[in-house]
Amino acid sequence: MSAFEALRAIPVLEALATGTVDVVALSGLGFRDAGAWQKLAGIYFGPTRHRRLQRAARAAAVGLSLDALGVVEKHTRRLLTGAAVTPWELRVELCALRGTVEEIDRAAATRVRDYNRGVEDAEKKAYGRRALRGGKNTDGLGNRTFTVTGPERVIEGVLSGVRAGAAQRRRKDPRLTYEQAMFDAFLDTRGGGPAREVVITVLPLPESTKVLRQEGDETVFARTDGTTITGAELVAEAMVEEGYVGVFDPVRGGVNVYRDERFANFKQRMLLSAETILCPHPGCTTPASQCQVHHLTAWEQGGETNIENLSMACAVHNARNDDDPNAPPRNGRLERRPGGVVHLPPDGGPPRSNIHPIRQLSAMALINR
Repeated sequence: MSAFEALRAIPVLEALATGTVDVVALSGLGFRDAGAWQKLAGIYFGPTRHRRLQRAARAAAVGLSLDALGVVEKHTRRLLTGAAVTPWELRVELCALRGTVEEIDRAAATRVRDYNRGVEDAEKKAYGRRALRGGKNTDGLGNRTFTVTGPERVIEGVLSGVRAGAAQRRRKDPRLTYEQAMFDAFLDTRGGGPAREVVITVLPLPESTKVLRQEGDETVFARTDGTTITGAELVAEAMVEEGYVGVFDPVRGGVNVYRDERFANFKQRMLLSAETILCPHPGCTTPASQCQVHHLTAWEQGGETNIENLSMACAVHNARNDDDPNAPPRNGRLERRPGGVVHLPPDGGPPRSNIHPIRQLSAMALINR
């Protein structure tokens, strides 16, 4: 086996399955995952009633690393009984994914989540897999680690309370790292409390209606029949009765948000969060709820704090953005274009968007379909 082949999953698994390489020998050489590789060899080369799909999975997995194939198996195990595909059909599909291990991990998670949504009592079955693990082993510093697994809404509800407490602690003591503040806030809240769920209903702006002007906190729209209508009246016409209602223009983005209470800064953050869902920088997975409000034209450069000049951006990409248009480009910058906020690379290349699958559920993606 060449050194290059040793980096690929299928040659290694075949060698383990045929006895060319012994798992004990691999373990003796310091390969900690040798036991896991042996199990993978049994799956992809061992006896099964699904020989055709097994061969198809091996063919699709050619070129994948051992780590990538381990990710495939991790997500295959999370497929719920009753899904539209069988575990072997899913393996074939996931083995065809390409990219870095992290990219394959995200794409596989999205596909399995989509399949599981179609399973009857999916939430109940998922809740049955809730767990808190670890906390038994102590490291050299006397610390222990545990992990918690549960439905995304429950975990986010816990973390939202912890994050709020962590932010307060860091304001009081800037020397605290984010992780230290999160730990201290977790102890304060004993795991946080349920977050108040905020639902935004996306209302696409009709072709016959255009933004006319702002009157204080209200938006006035002009219709093609010569009449005008306020945003509140437009929402009432749509007969939306629950949650927050965000009005979005396909080019300008968020126009306004409506509910009984009106807080301008809160309204802007709500609209921008619904518009992007994630930080718009390509490849970033930071959710909008953990992002900062970013001025597309920097405040120092005369940029205004209005919805057209704002976007959500994670702390890292907000800080790295090239705010000064007259300075030599270093990291590129975010800019609003028709269809949403894009990243302009420093080399002058074409605008790039964050193509993470969940971004397809953002307000701008939905109304620009």
